[in-house]
Amino acid sequence: MTDQEPAEVPAEIAEAARVRLAEWLTAEAPTPELGATPEDLADWTAHQAEEYLVFVPPGYANLLFLVAEHGISSFAPSEQSLEQAMAAARPQS
Repeated sequence: MTDQEPAEVPAEIAEAARVRLAEWLTAEAPTPELGATPEDLADWTAHQAEEYLVFVPPGYANLLFLVAEHGISSFAPSEQSLEQAMAAARPQS
């Protein structure tokens, strides 16, 4: 994690990001039935880290999701730090 304290995310921003994440998860799923709805993600915690909202599924999760204006990506914290994941997810100029 970054050295900064996780910032509180306003509910309306977190909900909009949940909608985008659910759409992305559904698009990435092998079949639509394995997709997600925003309601499925309601108990996932979200915190701000730089330009990203980091979504963490409940329980033990080795797959976290980064949601930003420029895109969505996932990473395994056992393999990559948050800083590494954010750097890899940023658009290359």
